[in-house]
Amino acid sequence: MFLDHALTSCAIILVGLDRLRGALLVGPDVVSDESRPTNSFTIDHLNEDTMKLHTWMIGFLLLLTLPLVTFASQENQAALTANYQLASRFAPYKLNRLIYSTTTNPHWIKGSDRFWYEWETSEGKSFYLVDPAQGTKTLIFDNDRIAAELTRLTKDPWDGKHLPIRSIKFIDEDTLQFEVESSQDEERTDIDQTEEEQQQEDDGDNDQEEAVKKQVFHFEYDVVTRTVRQLADWEGPDNHPAWASVSPDGQVVVFARNHNLHMMTSEAYQQILDARRGKDGDEADEAEENIEVEEVQLSTDGEEHYSYADTARGDTDLEKEENREKRKHANISWAHDSQRFAIVRRDQRQTGDLWVIHSVGNKRPELETYKYDMAGEDAITQRELRIYDFETQEMLTVDTEKFKDQQLGIWNARIFEYPDSDEPDQDLWLSNSSTELHFWRQSRDRHRVEVCVVDTTTGAVRVLLEEELNTYVETQPLERLESGDLLWWSERDGWAHLYRYNSDGTLQHRLTEGPWAVRRVVGLDE
Repeated sequence: MFLDHALTSCAIILVGLDRLRGALLVGPDVVSDESRPTNSFTIDHLNEDTMKLHTWMIGFLLLLTLPLVTFASQENQAALTANYQLASRFAPYKLNRLIYSTTTNPHWIKGSDRFWYEWETSEGKSFYLVDPAQGTKTLIFDNDRIAAELTRLTKDPWDGKHLPIRSIKFIDEDTLQFEVESSQDEERTDIDQTEEEQQQEDDGDNDQEEAVKKQVFHFEYDVVTRTVRQLADWEGPDNHPAWASVSPDGQVVVFARNHNLHMMTSEAYQQILDARRGKDGDEADEAEENIEVEEVQLSTDGEEHYSYADTARGDTDLEKEENREKRKHANISWAHDSQRFAIVRRDQRQTGDLWVIHSVGNKRPELETYKYDMAGEDAITQRELRIYDFETQEMLTVDTEKFKDQQLGIWNARIFEYPDSDEPDQDLWLSNSSTELHFWRQSRDRHRVEVCVVDTTTGAVRVLLEEELNTYVETQPLERLESGDLLWWSERDGWAHLYRYNSDGTLQHRLTEGPWAVRRVVGLDE
């Protein structure tokens, strides 16, 4: 911008000089010899002198504007340089300190219809308890009072505008627990050290000083009486490992190891939970590896790229090799009575490879090799539906084949998960009966979809409903009512609407209609 103004000014001056030169350099046809003063310069002399003046002025102006052009060029170059410091001022974690709370995040309390939420302003944090049925909202804590109590118990000074309360969890509708981090370091005894750490200390090899944790206090608070007490005998909640698929009755845990399915009893799993208690991340994983428990192998035909394990992306080839013998997650879907479970197994043995280079956070870039279906290829991932019966100890392979290179998946039931719960994550069948499993299959071009149900005792498959379009068929999760009727989301008339079917696939009626779209079913209240 500065350069533009400078050049424009120079151009105006040059135009003015050029006009002056034109006015002076008039020819004989305009000024005659008779009218020319006797003491004036001749036209030739005037032309020569004017040209000298014109040349001198141009040189002077160029010399004058050269620093301006150089400065403007440097200014433009500086503007094009990435300004990370300026961008960091608007990073989310910094903006959050300025704008505080902008929306509520309700934490529903198990066993009641109430929820609590946290709200922060420039005056500090407040915690509210909401009863929608009664239409009431009350403060959970008297901030000044609870700050004084926490100061007395932790010996750290707190005030009502800077409450240190975190990890709130209601254990019943009138009692909650929370924790406070102290300014003091956690005391570590020799018992807390592993044999490896003790050996390193004895040998003098432990050069890297381990990060010291801060002491954490745990408290219990009565919402009605507004009294708080310290929990001296507090135990951490269950820290479920990612590989564990716990049955609904809690008696069996299924997982994958070396590409095959395995199981352990609840007693064995409890030993692992006890070892992981109070630990996180790698520390928890290392603790469970020191526990030896009995495992029962459920399948024998698993192999690489035809595995029962979840083939999640993200691990480098080196990490895959290091973790080859470890337990892994399997996408298990359980029957409600825990008698059976189902899994969709993927065969990628003929699928081509694709690669990613992990270059961030590594001393040297590391390779990740994985299977990927490319458009137009003949060899792509094949899927099959397997159902395991604990009573017969047999694995049923369901004949689901309908479309070449089809997609395949299991319809699971809607489960409300309490945000403060430490229960394990579970996928449950849509049907309450362990003899019925609902699944879907879709053609490779995505133009056809079928909703099916399989008899898990015989393997017989029935088609309940189907969708077909000349374009991509969008789907939403199938919903089941308590009566057994099904709710289906469809774009069959050009708009997304809901349709109600009997359990046998007979259409009863549509629930919504019009030139507008139903985005999704948020919840069911029967």
